[in-house]
Amino acid sequence: MSSLSHFDLTITSSKIALLGFANHQDTMNVLAEAALRELEQHLNDIASRGSDIRGLVLHSTKPDHFIVGADIKDIESLRYSPEDPQAKVRAGAEYMQQVFQLVADLGMNTVAAIHGPCLGGGLELALACDYRLVSNDPKTKLGFPEVQLGLIPGAGGTQRLPRLIGLVPSIDLITSAKKISPRAALKLGLVHGMVGERQLLDLAIQFAHDKTRPSRRSKSSRDPISRLKRLATERNPLARKLIFQAAKQKIEQKTSKFYPAPVLALAAIRDGYQLPLNLGLKKEAGYFAELAMTSQSMALTHLFHATTHLKKSPYAPDHTTPDQPADTPAELAPDQPPAGDDHNDHHEAPHDQDGASEPRAEDRDIHQNDAPDSADPAAEPTSQAIVAGPHSPVSMPHTQRVGVVGAGFMGAGIATLAVSRGMACRLTDPSTEAISKAYQYVAKYLHKRRRRFKPFEQAQALMRLSASTATQGLKHCAVVIEAVPENLRLKQQILQDLEAKAHHDWVFASNTSALPITDIAAAAKNPARVVGMHFFSPAEKMPLCEIVKTISSDKSALQQAFHIAQTMGKQVIVVDDGPGFYTTRTLAFFLAESIRLLENGAKVEAIDSAMKQFGFPVGPLTLLDEVGIDVGTHVLETMRKAFPGRIYDSPNITKMIDGGYLGRKTAKGIYLYAKPPRGGKRDQSKKTGVNDAVYKIFRSSGPAKTLSTHDIQQRLALVFINESIKCLDDNILAHPYDGDVGAVFGLGFPPFLGGPFYYADVLGAPKLLEDLNRLQQQLGPSFKPAASLSQQAESGGYFYQPPQRTAGRYHAAKPS
Repeated sequence: MSSLSHFDLTITSSKIALLGFANHQDTMNVLAEAALRELEQHLNDIASRGSDIRGLVLHSTKPDHFIVGADIKDIESLRYSPEDPQAKVRAGAEYMQQVFQLVADLGMNTVAAIHGPCLGGGLELALACDYRLVSNDPKTKLGFPEVQLGLIPGAGGTQRLPRLIGLVPSIDLITSAKKISPRAALKLGLVHGMVGERQLLDLAIQFAHDKTRPSRRSKSSRDPISRLKRLATERNPLARKLIFQAAKQKIEQKTSKFYPAPVLALAAIRDGYQLPLNLGLKKEAGYFAELAMTSQSMALTHLFHATTHLKKSPYAPDHTTPDQPADTPAELAPDQPPAGDDHNDHHEAPHDQDGASEPRAEDRDIHQNDAPDSADPAAEPTSQAIVAGPHSPVSMPHTQRVGVVGAGFMGAGIATLAVSRGMACRLTDPSTEAISKAYQYVAKYLHKRRRRFKPFEQAQALMRLSASTATQGLKHCAVVIEAVPENLRLKQQILQDLEAKAHHDWVFASNTSALPITDIAAAAKNPARVVGMHFFSPAEKMPLCEIVKTISSDKSALQQAFHIAQTMGKQVIVVDDGPGFYTTRTLAFFLAESIRLLENGAKVEAIDSAMKQFGFPVGPLTLLDEVGIDVGTHVLETMRKAFPGRIYDSPNITKMIDGGYLGRKTAKGIYLYAKPPRGGKRDQSKKTGVNDAVYKIFRSSGPAKTLSTHDIQQRLALVFINESIKCLDDNILAHPYDGDVGAVFGLGFPPFLGGPFYYADVLGAPKLLEDLNRLQQQLGPSFKPAASLSQQAESGGYFYQPPQRTAGRYHAAKPS
């Protein structure tokens, strides 16, 4: 037996080489340059032994994963090379291809025994083997997440996969970044067998030892009907052309043409499909290198590092500071789906609600938005990256029980999250009708996701939910989340009632979007156990949870809240207490400025269209309608009291409420809406046009001005970025990472721009300061530059210190 730092090689008595990826220097198996060179050394050694070795089994000695991908640090070091970086990146991809080709050229049975995540470069290595076997463990997932970093598989994935399973499923798997289960992989023909973890290595040895060399094609790919379908489509030039045209149209529609990676992934598949493999690989390496140099990939890589670091609780004893972010590859992000899920549907659009009876709507959150779809490269760009983040979820005893007070829309969503993630939930509300609707909501959510939750799993999840009009059962919960409407006295009363019955180490977490947690905690006997847990609407789909700490909150309470949020699958940021915290405060300035633009003469469609062109999933006025103009106005009033004179105060917004124009929920707001289909919810109603009354109301304050798309984008982008920076100056944010992640995952800031702080660095402090000063002179104190921005303009500083920046514009460039 030989042992080096990354691989262990063992030769069995039957002359089968067991090459185990051990990575003794780290917790995760990542194909960094050192690992690749050691792999090359082992493969050359195996090839040189001739008949002394009859077969090869590639496996992992780690207990919970196979290989999570390539090392993004290596790509970055090449990307920022001072001499021809694109050529360096291409050479790196070609070297990885060459190492994997050594596996394909061994001339013996080669088998990949896969247990746990097999992603990116790990799957590409497995594809170079003759056979792939998987464990039937829920942890086992296969996929290509590269497009979420603005890249494509660069070590053979775009070439070997279509040749194995066909064009259509390959295009879907590569361009969507979805991760599939073992059963789905078997059905696709990606793998040859599925067994229990304990039998996996034995079966792999049998495959490697079989002298009859069973067909390399899986059983499903040998099916006559499947072969006929492929012959009629993929082997037909005209049909093949139609496949690629339809795929490109679908990709462009899904990504709004902001993300070049899926388009170039499609091009790599198309260009290489009819070429010999070696020429197809050259095409792939060229596209990979081209994408590595794009601003989109650089921004998405930044978000990867940010989310990776923030997955570690700041209250864990071994936490490293964000100034020196830990970048050691590690396990999958904790927002991965449970067993049986073929893709993470956690981030669907908010109104794709499966027709459940909707609980009370009065506690909707101002941040309700179109959440990014995890299958979209614009979405969740870093939680399923080439390598997953450097930290495991918080290390503490697993909390099994959470309490939720309030069975309205938010409470039902939080309860859904808890039970679908294996937690017991006690739900209380004085209204039996609200409780009944909440039960229906949870049940229909689980039923709609029946691919993930089998019938008995749905039943188990519902058994984990208990509800009552009384609050006695909450005393057994480690964390109680209050999710009632935004009323300070009501929240304080609930806190006092529950605290009298609670055990000593309980945590009271208020799900408020604007009320200061300090004010809520003022009613508590022990304010140290009070924190904020700001979920975003709908709670079961939006990816962010903003945990709010006060000056009194103790670390153990914050640690418990952090752990609960991660167990629920959330990306977490921790912020200091203050009016609106981070997300609501920044969004309030953004929405207030959109109203001023409307009053200045910009058309409704122009405002929304401009920000969708900028990269936001929906325009600000559409968002205001979704939230409810009455709810939005209430939050804006709260922010105006907190920041008098700084946030724009429209004299006309209350006229909308007086006229009954409350948004989608009343079928008339900024826009008009058709009635939903019979049996459908109001969320299914469609826009029929702009409400003409809006212009009569908002144009009364002055003459209209001509505002270009650039004017609209600049004003809204700058007020958003500037207020984000002020949150850092005011210590609401601990680090720019929190601001970038919070803006992207909670507010829909374009992921391909990296977040407001990253984008501020791209634009440059001097340019930002110049534009803000000009807008301040024109429009007032909403645009007064943040202090740290002025300091950076003088000193030449940045929020981050990257080796390279790409010039940016307010109007985001679209790839061709």
